[in-house]
Order: sequence, then structure tokens, then C-alpha cells
Amino acid sequence: MKIAYSVTSIGRSGGIERVICTKANYLVDVLGYEIHIIVLREEETFFRFSSKIQIHALGIDEIRHKEWMIFGSCSKAEYQQKLFQKLEEIKPDVTISTFGLDAEFLYKAKDGSRKVLEFHFTKNYLKYLGDSLSNDKFRLLRKLWLQFLSKKESYYASKYEHVVLLTERDKKLWGGGDKFTVIPNPLSFHPEQVASLDNKQIIAVGSFIPPKGFDMLIDAFAMIAKDFLDWKLMIYGDGQDYPVLVNKINSLSLQSQVYINSPEKNIAERFIESSIFAFPSRYEGFGLVLTEAMACGLPCVSFDCECGPGEITENNVTGILVPTFDVALFAEALKKIMTDELLRKQMGYNAVKSVARFYPENIMPRWVELFNQLKLKS
Repeated sequence: MKIAYSVTSIGRSGGIERVICTKANYLVDVLGYEIHIIVLREEETFFRFSSKIQIHALGIDEIRHKEWMIFGSCSKAEYQQKLFQKLEEIKPDVTISTFGLDAEFLYKAKDGSRKVLEFHFTKNYLKYLGDSLSNDKFRLLRKLWLQFLSKKESYYASKYEHVVLLTERDKKLWGGGDKFTVIPNPLSFHPEQVASLDNKQIIAVGSFIPPKGFDMLIDAFAMIAKDFLDWKLMIYGDGQDYPVLVNKINSLSLQSQVYINSPEKNIAERFIESSIFAFPSRYEGFGLVLTEAMACGLPCVSFDCECGPGEITENNVTGILVPTFDVALFAEALKKIMTDELLRKQMGYNAVKSVARFYPENIMPRWVELFNQLKLKS
């Protein structure tokens, strides 16, 4: 079987890049598939991709958008041409888009492959983004623009033979039907050991952008910090909100307890030296890092946002689910696990058992079944 992934970039440390790495490595190393990954430009990868994977750079330096170009960018034609040429060379059985700019035209390619769209967000993520916009004079226009983009995404999704989603909840949001298949993200590693849960440390991991809710996490920790001066909050990641988070830490005088750290390639080591995982997202497509923390034996405190955490974490069994945006209850949930060692260790034990269902050997057969079904239609 020959599979091609069309991806903007695999050089960042984000969840999409990690998931593609995990799946591609499994398909090529375990199942012996021929795997091609097509990216815009040459780049150093953050995660370790198998040497058997063929990575093709199209030589496109950037996607240059112009405000007046509603349906794309001035690089769109070049991108489409080079991508179609590469697919003609490769002749894959299945080509997968991760819903980058290529989603607008990949379905038109005549290379003979079956076209699949892989969606890594919730259907309503643009709605949530609009709701979180600051109340300026352009807020209404921005929300209208986001509503248009949402309809545009639905239109492009309708053009693909199959759309893969991450949660059952999201499938309902899309309207269900045979066109949609739910396949959760596979875990990216299998830790050799789990956390002792004795270190007085909370950990959070993700991009420093508003949807990830690290501002709310810092606010929640501030509510209980003075009662737990021997506890630390370690946040790992990078992104546009770095200065916002640093300023919040300083304004709340939390410099001695809350630390901002760069992304870690071996994040499992940081999980294992921690005792609680905090997941304060405003919205999610899935929550890969949540499964990773659970695999390392961490009890989790998470906002019960629309898609993801509720299908991963069992409330009061593997962690605590908190109503979204309720910062005070998030603080209380952290406090409950921090003060109850027996509860903390029981939840951590339960988390390890529960999350086994997301290991690649349990997830990837569902991709294989889909690939086989699509190939039979060729």
C-alpha cells in the first residue's frame, strides 16, 4: 500500500506533526507500507521520522496571503501545480490532507489516488474563536468572516471521498453519515516507567495560543498558590502568547512557582517527574497530550470542553472534568488532587489502564481498514 500525506509543515512541535510522525512511522516500520510526506519546503523535523519515509519538499518558501483574495493566496496556483506534479510522480493509493491550504484543491488531483481529509479540530472551533475575540469595533465583522470560513470548510469537506474525525461528538456536529469515520489520535510513545506522583509539581503542555487556555490555568493556580508554596506549575510550549503569559505570572507574583519552558522532544521525562497534568483548553479537537500524560500515570484536571477530554478522561476515575471556563472550580480540582495522595495515586493507576486503548497497535488497524476499503473502490 502506498500512502501520501500532504502537509504544510512537519518541522514544528505541535500535535498534528506528532500525530503524523506516529502514524507514518507505524505504517512504514510495522506494516511495511510505502509512505510519502509532501511539505512546502525543506526543514528540520522536531520529531523523529523513520528513515524509510520519503519526504518531498515542493520548494515553496511561504504562502503569501492578500486581504482581498477571499479564496486563497497568490501562491495557491503554484502550490497546486507542484503538489499535483508530485502526486503524478508518486502515484499513491491514498492521499491524505490534514486540512491545510491544500484542502481547497487536493480533491481535484487526477493522480488516481483516493482523497481523504483528516480534521484535527472540532467542527465549531471557528465559532469558539469568534466568541473569544476582544470586544472591539470590528468584532462583528470578524465573527461574520469566521462564519463564512466555517461554511467554506464544510464545502471543501463535501468534496472529499472520506473525512476522518477524532471524536464521536465531532461526528455528530458534522451531521454523521458514512462519509465520516472516527479514528482517535494514537499515542506517540509507550513509557517504560510511570510517575511516582510524589513530586509536588503540576505540568501543562501545548502551544501558547488562546484556545489552550494557559491564562486561565495561571489564574486558577494563583487562587491556591499561597496555600501550596512547595508546589510548582511547569508549562512547556511556545507561541504568540508567550509574553502575555509571562506578564500574567509577574503581575500575580508567581515567579517562584510558575515556570514557562521551551518545548521538550522527550516530554515523557517531564511527565514522569510531575504529579498532576493540567489541561485548561477552551476547545479541542482531541487532546493528544492528555493521553500522553495519562500513559505516564498522571491524574488529570481538564476543562470539559466540547470535543476531546470527555471521551478520554473519566471524571473522578482518571482525573477531574471541570465545566469549561470555571476557573474557580479548576482551582478546587487541582487542590483536591494535590492534598489527597491516595486519590492522586489511584487516579494515576486508573489512567494508565484506561489510556491503553489509544496505543498505535489498537488505533492503526482502523486506518488499515479504511485504506483497504478505499482501495477496493479503485
